[in-house]
Amino acid sequence: MLMTAIRDYIKLQGRVDLRHIANHFCLPESAITPMLNFWVKKGIITIIPLDSQSTCQSKLCSSCLSCNVTKQSTIYAWV
Repeated sequence: MLMTAIRDYIKLQGRVDLRHIANHFCLPESAITPMLNFWVKKGIITIIPLDSQSTCQSKLCSSCLSCNVTKQSTIYAWV
């Protein structure tokens, strides 16, 4: 049930970083990561590299997470 809740949360958000997912479900990032990796392997979600042009949209903060994401965070996006 938690697996599908995580999937649905990412689908609803579109793009979200690991820290926000962990906070939303009140779980440590280390517990969330294996579940996210399951969906990545299935091709349902993808990991967006922080250095990717797709994470920075000319500082349009209403549609981008890069301003709120630390260098150590990982961004997950619905495919």
